Amino acid sequence: MSALSSLHLVGSSGRLQRFMHQLPTAVLLVNQAGSIVEVNEQLLRVTGYSRDQLVKKPFNSLLPHRGSMEHLYEEYLRKEEEVGTKGEVELEWCDKQGRCRNTSVMIMVQQAEELLYMIHFPQLAKESDQLLSQRLLTKLTYDTSMGLFILDEKSIIIEASQTACKLLGMERLDVINKHVDQVFSGIPEPHRFIKKELLEGVKLQNVATSWTNDNQRYELIVDANTLQDESGKTVGAFILFKDITNLRSFAQKLERNERLAMIGQIAAGTAHEIRNPLTSIKGFLQMFLRLFGDSGMDREKTYTEIMLTEINRINSLVSEFLLLSKPRNIQYSMVDLNTVFEEILPIVESQANLYGIDVQFASCGKLPMVVGDNELLKQVFINICKNGIEAMGEQGSLRISHHIDQDGDKVSIDIHDTGPGIPLYIIDKIFDPFFTTKEEGTGLGLSVCQKIIHDIGGQIRVSSKGFGTTFHIMLPY
Repeated sequence: MSALSSLHLVGSSGRLQRFMHQLPTAVLLVNQAGSIVEVNEQLLRVTGYSRDQLVKKPFNSLLPHRGSMEHLYEEYLRKEEEVGTKGEVELEWCDKQGRCRNTSVMIMVQQAEELLYMIHFPQLAKESDQLLSQRLLTKLTYDTSMGLFILDEKSIIIEASQTACKLLGMERLDVINKHVDQVFSGIPEPHRFIKKELLEGVKLQNVATSWTNDNQRYELIVDANTLQDESGKTVGAFILFKDITNLRSFAQKLERNERLAMIGQIAAGTAHEIRNPLTSIKGFLQMFLRLFGDSGMDREKTYTEIMLTEINRINSLVSEFLLLSKPRNIQYSMVDLNTVFEEILPIVESQANLYGIDVQFASCGKLPMVVGDNELLKQVFINICKNGIEAMGEQGSLRISHHIDQDGDKVSIDIHDTGPGIPLYIIDKIFDPFFTTKEEGTGLGLSVCQKIIHDIGGQIRVSSKGFGTTFHIMLPY
């Protein structure tokens, strides 16, 4: 059978080229001399070549055939007869990387100003799209920052990324091909991360939500939508989310710092206005105390002592205000933490004995020297120990331990109590000024502790998992 037996008259080659660029399949146009005349975008995408790398080049750079284009066409027709089908025949092709494989090919002869061969690769675009889709799915599945769930029309989870499984606290194999009711058993529908209503067309776009698993709270941005087939029928749904916990934490810290700055400005002015009259009142009370003592007025002397005690308490509160509101003129020096704990342990043990609390100091060797203020560091450790003792009430254990962190540039002091713990819904607020759970607390103690530690480049964190609380104080050295 000759090439002319399937000749198609198409008018001009320009018209033919415009037609091939509209086709969804990969197409190659070759002249009788075997030179490539034109390629469409689909073919470039599949093969990895640019247009300049193919046009005017021999056709066998794509189709590894040793003969002429006419000979290739005759071979195509012969194979077509052998398989007994009209149209597609398997031929070998090679991409830019030199990888060769077989695919279905259709060759048609077109008559324009010259005889042209139009070579169709009907399966390549589909195979390429499927490959890209698979690569995208694989990328999302193993991407550490994106979470992905894919459901079928029966609410079966058919795909889940590593991040998504971490969110649930489950292994991937324990999630795949499970119904959402199995994965979220025991959790009411309104509180589930994946809701079956997604299959009903409920669309989510940039929705902020949160999820808590194993006492770890995740802040998320969620997108979700249905998946349809070619006819528009819903065949599933996807849930895509981004973990923004660190970003949200940073924003909250920024907001908190701005709030602290405002409180500081108010506190500084208020504290000075309070301290000035306090000084006068305290001076007169001290004078009355001496007069009552000299005159034998014991009852009046007792009342005056009570008033002086309360004045000193107010003065101490004002001092905390000032410490929180503005930087102190502190002369930092090298502090021996070993000496610090030797001096504070008797104080802590004395307080603990009143409540029947056992104090343990687990030393892992000699502590390094740190830069800071000796008295302020004592204040921090005593305050946190005192809070732990009061939280336990009667009986319990207070454990103080230390270690060098993994990076080797910070020493971590851990103070752990066996009290009832701190509820998850307030643990993020305990360092806020004026936040307190004590009836007579000022809410400034932990705020001041945090400021002291931050001012020397350290960090203070708290962890509580339902029973007991641990404060982690990290100091650079």
